[in-house]
Amino acid sequence: MECDENGWALGAVAPLAPADAWTLFSPEPDARIDAPRWAHQATTFFRLHLTVVQAKRYPAGTLPIADRVELDVAPRGEANATRVLVVTVPVDRAPEAMAAGVAGARAIGGAGFDAILPRTKRVWQVRAEVAAGDARAPLAAAMVLASVMLAPVVPPGGGGIFGVKGARERLAAMGWRT
Repeated sequence: MECDENGWALGAVAPLAPADAWTLFSPEPDARIDAPRWAHQATTFFRLHLTVVQAKRYPAGTLPIADRVELDVAPRGEANATRVLVVTVPVDRAPEAMAAGVAGARAIGGAGFDAILPRTKRVWQVRAEVAAGDARAPLAAAMVLASVMLAPVVPPGGGGIFGVKGARERLAAMGWRT
């Protein structure tokens, strides 16, 4: 992935298709990637090792409108991490993702998520497919981001929207211990 001197992705950054990503709906408007906070959250609450591959800098408080980053994710103590792609765009650039969120809330009868979604300012997506490694790593990354951003998640291809607890349950059902 090509980046500029601040670690921001070069070229146009488009949202991923909701069918191909774990999609998160954040009430925070900015695209700041806080590597130390994300790593701390992963280690402290989920027994995961998470590393941001492309170091990001925000000189003079500037932020990109949209960005991409790769994360290396592994259960704590595991030597082999799986690389996952994360994309973030303002909500107005991701109408398909927002439609998936509304459908996800409707699928579970709202459950309060229908009240959270209108507050979405930014969409974060974790590509569901990995080139090599553990296929569960994207969901683990989405779980960490959901906990940091207080953002609900819609699974690839749609379905019921859920939060951190739902992500933990899905990972446990897949044999991933958090």
